[in-house]
Amino acid sequence: MYRTIVICDHAFTRAGFEHLISSCESFDLQCAAAFTPEVLDTCARDKIDVVIVDLGSLDQPMKTLRAFRKSSETMRILAYCSEKGIDTAVEALDAGASGILTYTSELADLCMAVRRVMNGDNYVQPDMAMDIFAKLRQAEAKRKEAERLRLTARESQVVRHLMQGMTNGQISVELNISEKTVKHYVGSLKDKFGAANRLEVVLEAQRLGV
Repeated sequence: MYRTIVICDHAFTRAGFEHLISSCESFDLQCAAAFTPEVLDTCARDKIDVVIVDLGSLDQPMKTLRAFRKSSETMRILAYCSEKGIDTAVEALDAGASGILTYTSELADLCMAVRRVMNGDNYVQPDMAMDIFAKLRQAEAKRKEAERLRLTARESQVVRHLMQGMTNGQISVELNISEKTVKHYVGSLKDKFGAANRLEVVLEAQRLGV
């Protein structure tokens, strides 16, 4: 049996999770509770195997996932989210979740997910798996493209200020360099991004998450 905790800030939904999980012999449900910092201590102290987190009920879901990940290296995290929440699911995996389930998942899906993650694998609910993998591939492609640009430290500073809508004069004051030097860096950024103007530099930087 897996020592399990359910985290959900909505009382009605939490009761549903508790009823569902308590009916399955695979789980030793320790508690179903709203998130508090004390829960992190409980997980570490009681050597919890699995924490099931309802992302939609939390004010800061990714911060919560990272806190659980930090509290225990061995504990596995299963995140519940909407089947349409592809971006949320990708963020959750990046924040430390081992598995993704949706609100359309059934008990059999949960049991399968737990077995998989406890064996060291990842689990993604089939109804959103392809979309998640496509999103991950896009993110990896953007990361590689951003790495290929190899912006210098100063170019990175300039592009961040461009993204804030600053003029060359404002950037020169902020970075304590001449306006002519700023113009040089803006030209360099246009070349690297293949951009015709400052706006295109900003749009490309936003697309790549630079």
